[in-house]
Amino acid sequence: MLKLGCQSDVQEILKRVQDDINIFLKRTYSLINLFTYSPYKKAAFTLAEILITLGIIGVVAAMTLPVLISKYQERSWLTSFKRTYSVLYQAYLGAYQENGIASTWCPAKNTDCAKTYFDILSPYLKVVEIWGFDRPDILYQVTYTDIDGSEIKSNNAFPTTNYKFVMNDGTIIGIGYDGDLNMPLLQVDTNGLKGPNQLGKDYFYITLNSKNNYPVISGFAKWWMSGSVYCSPVRTGSWWKGGGCSLWVISTGNMDYLHRNLTLDEWKNAISSLIVKSGDESLK
Repeated sequence: MLKLGCQSDVQEILKRVQDDINIFLKRTYSLINLFTYSPYKKAAFTLAEILITLGIIGVVAAMTLPVLISKYQERSWLTSFKRTYSVLYQAYLGAYQENGIASTWCPAKNTDCAKTYFDILSPYLKVVEIWGFDRPDILYQVTYTDIDGSEIKSNNAFPTTNYKFVMNDGTIIGIGYDGDLNMPLLQVDTNGLKGPNQLGKDYFYITLNSKNNYPVISGFAKWWMSGSVYCSPVRTGSWWKGGGCSLWVISTGNMDYLHRNLTLDEWKNAISSLIVKSGDESLK
C-alpha cells in the first residue's frame, strides 16, 4: 500500500492523474492531434487505414449508386407521365363539353384532321410553341429509340402527318388521325428533349378514346395488342416493342416492365379494358 507522507504529496499525485486524463482526451478526440505528431499519441488512424476505409466506401458507392439513380429516373419518368396524362385528360374533358367525344371532331376522316384536333384541344392546354405539320430541325438532332434501344426512324417519331406543339412544362405532343379507330392518336414526349427519348420511359402513344360515350384516355388501343406483350424489349414482331407501354402505365400506375418481363396473362388482364375491339370505335 502506498503510504503518503503529507498533503502536498497527495495534491501532486492528483495533479498528475488529472494531467494524464487531459492528455488522453486530447489525444483521442482532437482532430488536430489525430493527424499531427505527439509523443503521447498512441491510438490513431494510420494513412493506410484511412485509404482502406475510403476504398471500401468507394466500392459500396459504386455498387449502390446505379440502383439508386435507376430508381430515381423511373420515378421521374412515371411522375412526368402521370402529370401529362392528367393535363391531357382535363383538356379532353373541357373539349368534350363543347365538342363531344374525339371520334366526332373531324368528319373528314383523313390526315388533315390533325389540325382540327389541335384547334379543338389546344384552348384547354397551355401551349407555348406551335410547330405544326413541319418537323423542325431540332427533332432531326434527336434520336428516338424503342424500349430495346433500337432506333426509331425520324419519319416515325413525330412525323409530318402529326400536328406538333410544345406545352409550358416542355412536353412535346404530336397529334394525328388514326384511320383504324377514327380518333386522335398522340405521340407524347413527357419531358421534352431532355432524354432518354425512349418508348416506355419518356415517350408514349396515347389515344383520345371514349367509353359509353364519355371521354377516356387510353394508350395505343388497337384490338391486336392483346395478343402479345407490346411493352417488352424481348417481344418479337415488326411493330414497336414499347408502343403499348402507356396501356400498362395507365392501368397499373407503374413501370414494372423496365426491370422485368411482363407475362402475357398479366398483360391481358391489365389492358383488356383499354382495348378497342375490331370494328368498334370506343372502349367496351
